[in-house]
Amino acid sequence: MLELIEIAPKVLGLRIIGKIREEDMKNVISACQEKMKTEERIAVYVEVLEMGGITFDALIEDLKFALPNLKRFSKKAVVSDSKWHEPLIKIGDKLFPSIEVRHFSPEQQEEALNWIKE
Repeated sequence: MLELIEIAPKVLGLRIIGKIREEDMKNVISACQEKMKTEERIAVYVEVLEMGGITFDALIEDLKFALPNLKRFSKKAVVSDSKWHEPLIKIGDKLFPSIEVRHFSPEQQEEALNWIKE
């Protein structure tokens, strides 16, 4: 499940709890489109409480929206106690250099929020 978190006008805040489904992704895309009406570029803040994977349909929805809009994203903060994202972040830095991505531990949540709002 993806839960929306209100952070700031230029920040799309998300909390992941379990498996991400197509309906979750459609809700996130809708919220993202709303922010993009007033903001040229937005940042994404993600808290991973429990990662249960993503359905294929949700992944397709994500890619259909994200790929044509990559230049509209400025940075992404991932808050998680897991380190498995770090290799993915390094790959993402190479593939999408226009988006700055940083991983934070749960203890660094305040730092992540401050950074994403800059």
